[in-house]
Amino acid sequence: MMTVQAEFPAMRLDNFPRIECGFYPTPLEELTRLREAIGATCPRLFIKRDDLIGTGFGGNKVRKLDYVMAREIERGTQTVVTIAGEKSNHARVTAAVCARLGLRCLLVLNRAAKGVIPDGFKAASRFIYELYGAEVRWVDSREEREATALALTAQLQAKGERAAYIPLGVSFPLGALGFVRAVHEVTEQFEKIGVRPNYIFHSSSSGGTQAGLIAGCQLFGDGRCEVIGISPDDPANEIAECVAEIVNGIHQLLGTDEYKISAAQVQVLEQYIGAGYGIETSKAIAITKMLATREGIILDPTYTAKAFAALMDWIQNGKLTARDTILFWHTGGQLAFFYVPE
Repeated sequence: MMTVQAEFPAMRLDNFPRIECGFYPTPLEELTRLREAIGATCPRLFIKRDDLIGTGFGGNKVRKLDYVMAREIERGTQTVVTIAGEKSNHARVTAAVCARLGLRCLLVLNRAAKGVIPDGFKAASRFIYELYGAEVRWVDSREEREATALALTAQLQAKGERAAYIPLGVSFPLGALGFVRAVHEVTEQFEKIGVRPNYIFHSSSSGGTQAGLIAGCQLFGDGRCEVIGISPDDPANEIAECVAEIVNGIHQLLGTDEYKISAAQVQVLEQYIGAGYGIETSKAIAITKMLATREGIILDPTYTAKAFAALMDWIQNGKLTARDTILFWHTGGQLAFFYVPE
């Protein structure tokens, strides 16, 4: 992955306006104590700490907003409308960035499933995005969110307000450019230590992160790094279709159509979802404790814990060996552990 191709200079990304919504580069750490605990068969393990990206308590959505919010500022947007679930990292980070830029933020959200949030409490992410000043419109289901948000955006525009809709997870080609740039960032970090990962593991849901990672590896790599997405919720084939569409949209933006892919070329694993979205699995709980006690790093229960459990499963089953070098991309979300009184 880690040799920058001369025919695709990083300057091409600079053709698009960008605001640094986070603090870059985020740390790249080697998990030496975890590797020792696993034993001689364990690959060399690294983790990219986008949970430490700063804004809105961090996470992968910050990078995606770099290009999207720059576009909205150029357009004179006054109000940003987006969709998510009640405990959403995306909602929290979007609210934070809007607060920094002086924009109104409207969130169209569906409530968490019964029992996910303890009675008498609300999710910490909800407390935070309300603290940032975001306004919330509640709907009854995930299926209602987008239509409601688009209608709300149109209503605001009809009244003369410059409103813009941002899709779930900022997962569309312009937003995913943030992760194309992220691959260039981590490429430079690995070059300094003379290492090349041959796998990237991460949680993949709305598709933008995985799409940016795939396109980044195509454009800045040597074709030897596989990007493995682990679903926390939806079927693998649905996520793969979405990822491929975004990858191809990225290449249309950048004029690199020769790198377009099909959904069959996207690797998404769905067997680690467990009982459902936001519901912890026993393996995810175990690896969260192991990584915390060995490396002082906290995963989140919805996304990264399940993704790291998948990585551990591949190691235990011999799919990854001591000959491999693995990068795990920490996409944030630790606030999912916390609740505050209503």
